[in-house]
Amino acid sequence: METDETESLYHCPIQECDHDGLQSKRGCRKHVNTKHSGFFYFDEKPNSKEITDSRNVPTQVNPIQDPPTETAKHAVKLLPSFPLSCDIGEVFTKWLTGSGDGRKKDRAAQQIVTRCCKFLRFCCEDEEELTFDVVDFSLCSKNSLFKFIDYLQDECKLGHGGRLGYIDAISEMIDFRKLHGASDGVFRKFSATELYLKRAQKTVAEMVRLQWTQDLDIETLEARGHSATMEELLEVVKFHLPRYENTVRIFK
Repeated sequence: METDETESLYHCPIQECDHDGLQSKRGCRKHVNTKHSGFFYFDEKPNSKEITDSRNVPTQVNPIQDPPTETAKHAVKLLPSFPLSCDIGEVFTKWLTGSGDGRKKDRAAQQIVTRCCKFLRFCCEDEEELTFDVVDFSLCSKNSLFKFIDYLQDECKLGHGGRLGYIDAISEMIDFRKLHGASDGVFRKFSATELYLKRAQKTVAEMVRLQWTQDLDIETLEARGHSATMEELLEVVKFHLPRYENTVRIFK
């Protein structure tokens, strides 16, 4: 990964790439990972004519849940939301990024606030303004919480990981509200909501584990045309073995 001294741009290490350059190392790594993923596995570019096209091989339907598609992501983006620039949204963002509270990076904090604002709008779609009364009502309503999670799965077709992200965001908002003037009655109801959130997190996490187990199952890989023979696996081990032994020797 090299940088241009005059333009301060990071250029793609692939000589055949005609990209003008990227502004950061992270952007360059993402470009290589997206456009030239074979760079990490092959010394030379593979001959595409010698690679069997496996796209026509029938795939096995995952009975647990199919991976999220672009349509699912688009459906989630279209969910109604309270404006992030409202007073509560700005205070919540500041709390998340504060050194003594959330300590989140700006991008992660923005994502959490966005998810929470969509959840709050889902629970109180008739409210014109986001107030702490709306926040308390939504966070204390287990029925609204379960309906929202089911809606993300059934209507938006959001995957397990995406739903976990929304559950974690709601948990962050509960912590924020606890530290910003929640009454004793609301505080007690938060305990019940947190219990339901923990159970939901455990359930969804288990579904993620089951999906990964099935996706990496030999029969599933064979049905998708992605399985490798034992001889091919041994060739991969031989290729990486010297580097592995060298790394172990260095850090002993």
